[in-house]
Amino acid sequence: MAEQQKIFTPTPANCRKFIISTNIAETSITIPNIRYVIDSGQEKHRYHEGVWKWRKGWGSRAMAEQRSGRAGRTTHGYCYRLYSSSLYANIMDEYPLPEISKLPLEGVVLQLKSMGIENIYDFPFPTSPEISKLRPTLEYLL
Repeated sequence: MAEQQKIFTPTPANCRKFIISTNIAETSITIPNIRYVIDSGQEKHRYHEGVWKWRKGWGSRAMAEQRSGRAGRTTHGYCYRLYSSSLYANIMDEYPLPEISKLPLEGVVLQLKSMGIENIYDFPFPTSPEISKLRPTLEYLL
């Protein structure tokens, strides 16, 4: 805990605080006098293939904008991006995928059932998941 509090101590004269930014470290805390953010553009994505795994990949443009906003909260700041504007415009998605789309459907369906929704096959999902593929597993669980 004491180590974490060091970020809030005043910066000595002629010194600079930098944030090396990843999505693991993203937070809504304002750290005083941060003027520089270095954004690699990389993030760790959590995904599910029977078990939860992590994969490194490019973040979204929305996350890059949020990261750049960490600099200059209380004074003028700069964000240094370690990737090209072409990568930003052509490779990075505009927004990250919604967390619910990363969850295994079995858990989502069980949560719907716990909320009293009986017929999950007719539930108006925003996108059409392939719940029919889960039928054997769900019948076993339910």
